[in-house]
Amino acid sequence: MTVLTGIYIDNVIRHLPEGSRSDIAAEITATISDMIDDRLGEDPQPSPEHTAAVEREVLEELGDPAVLSREYSNSPQHFIGPKSYPLFLWTLRWILPIVGLIALLDNIVVTFATTPQAHLGEAIGPAIGNTVTALLTAFAVITILIGLGDRRVDDDALPRVPGRQKVPWTIDDLDRRDIRGRQTRAEAALGLVFILALAAIPFIPTTLLYVGHLNRGGTFINPDLGTGWLVGYWAFLALLAAVEIVRFVTASTRPTVAIIGGIIDVAMAVFLTAAMLTQPVFHPELTSASGAEVQQVITVIAIWIIVVWDQVSTWRVIRGWR
Repeated sequence: MTVLTGIYIDNVIRHLPEGSRSDIAAEITATISDMIDDRLGEDPQPSPEHTAAVEREVLEELGDPAVLSREYSNSPQHFIGPKSYPLFLWTLRWILPIVGLIALLDNIVVTFATTPQAHLGEAIGPAIGNTVTALLTAFAVITILIGLGDRRVDDDALPRVPGRQKVPWTIDDLDRRDIRGRQTRAEAALGLVFILALAAIPFIPTTLLYVGHLNRGGTFINPDLGTGWLVGYWAFLALLAAVEIVRFVTASTRPTVAIIGGIIDVAMAVFLTAAMLTQPVFHPELTSASGAEVQQVITVIAIWIIVVWDQVSTWRVIRGWR
């Protein structure tokens, strides 16, 4: 496969779901190769110039990669433009589950903090309702932000103007930018924003959730929590941030980087689990002793759900590189 053919195929599969990209890329590669061989005929040693000209002719005959990708797509991708659709899906897969878990945990904590002798059953109903609201809000924000960033409109989507001739697509219109690199950098930037948000958790005052009167406006974190635990927490976040910075700078996710990030995730989960199960991490004035135990257990479960989700994503990255 030549560089030009590789760029063309990359322009086609960038509009398609991740799970089908490798198979479709192999199919298009074989099709292009067969078309080139047929046009070269029986010439045993065609000149490089002639081969390049034939390759260009074949690619222009196949046409606009965006149009070709629609023939392979099983679902419409018009709500978000095709250029931003992969990033849109990746953001939904990551942000929505995390927002859901945080909202559910937050609502349960608030219920136990504000209701005398609260029971878990009393917290489930309001927590589910508020979590659904949080998910819908997150979905709307993600859609609006990515939609605003997707400013370029495909020529096929433009209204037909009388007398306006549509310019045929040529190989010079091929987007030669590193599409995968741009998507990797966008994912790394979102990861860094999320890590910064996690790092700020020990400083968030309870007044933001209208429960500051219970601990006089302190934070959700136990003030008697050892400094070593906080330092360890920030150290793990710093390591995760370093992984995201490497991904952003290199614009790629090598298997080695993905594996290192997965190991740090698991190590941090073990660290947080140990902290949760050996001492009160949340401020003791926010709930009763029995309520604190429920909060700790729910938090540990949420942590491991996120870690498992991250390991699945890491495995998919490694499989994609292979």
